[in-house]
Amino acid sequence: MKTTAFLTIGVFFYLNVTAIAATEEVISQNNEYGGLTKQIVYSEGDSDFKKGMGKIIASYDKEGSKKKMEIYATDSHAKEKGWYKKVIYYWGRKKVSEAYSTDSDSAKYGFHQMVSYFDKDNKLEKREYYLNKNTTAAQLGVYKRVVHYDSKGKISYVEDLDRRGNLVLIE
Repeated sequence: MKTTAFLTIGVFFYLNVTAIAATEEVISQNNEYGGLTKQIVYSEGDSDFKKGMGKIIASYDKEGSKKKMEIYATDSHAKEKGWYKKVIYYWGRKKVSEAYSTDSDSAKYGFHQMVSYFDKDNKLEKREYYLNKNTTAAQLGVYKRVVHYDSKGKISYVEDLDRRGNLVLIE
């Protein structure tokens, strides 16, 4: 009788742990950086899922250093925070982060992608906003707005650029 009870509890525990565990698999042995790419998919009971992460794809170089990380938000997190995907690139001591807007946030704020550049101390250097085609600025030739920050984190200047990187002056 005790054996049956322990076996039942053991099976119940195993099924519950399996249901809330993240699954991790290597999806590439030789990625664009010469190393592994791993995919981690979170389930509803996982703490990272509760933080809004549905899936992560992490790419490493041949030495095992992280080079790129793609984070896919859960549907509820995307709706709440306004982004469905982030991609972070690790370039030496600098970092670049891309955020892709949900359709509702894109319509509300007028841009569909935001790229942030950070220095070696993780301070924001500049941020690029890629405008939606239907915004007034885009119809006047602006492809992206670039906001530059000083060492104190304050906006130092703003540029509006066309697709070729030429300055667009709107008067």
